[in-house]
Amino acid sequence: MLGAGPTRVDGWVQTDKEILDVTSPDDWSTLFAPDSIDSLLSEHMLEHLSEEEARIALTESYRYLKPKGLFRLAVPDGYRRDPTYVKEVAPPADGHKMLYNVDTLTALLEGAGFTTTPLEYFDAQEQFHAIVWDPKDGMIQRSVRFDTQQDFQRDGLFYTSLIIDARKQ
Repeated sequence: MLGAGPTRVDGWVQTDKEILDVTSPDDWSTLFAPDSIDSLLSEHMLEHLSEEEARIALTESYRYLKPKGLFRLAVPDGYRRDPTYVKEVAPPADGHKMLYNVDTLTALLEGAGFTTTPLEYFDAQEQFHAIVWDPKDGMIQRSVRFDTQQDFQRDGLFYTSLIIDARKQ
């Protein structure tokens, strides 16, 4: 798990900036060999990086994933526009530097070489979409199935994230 902070998930190795600065190619090469990681998971980390830092992190993630490896990412959803949510997630709230939507995050991931499958997201017309995904491939707590934060309730949804599976070719 990249940028895990205090979060612990069984079966995953937790990292934070003190262990792995995802924007440092030297940190990656010290800990891993290219094409050696089966899966990566990141819940609400990428938005704390600038766009250039995110490009570096995604390029390094791609380099160190095994072929067919999976990177599941979740970030706040820039196409979810209700005021309570936007106030919580829009930069510079909570140290956020970027606010992605399904279009911008997909483009960033594909630019790093990944093929992408959006799992949960709002589209440009603010319609919510979700497909069933297996939490065994990477648990995202802030998701339509698992989050229950009342402050963000809207039409049966609670706190939602933009969730994308990115796979290495």
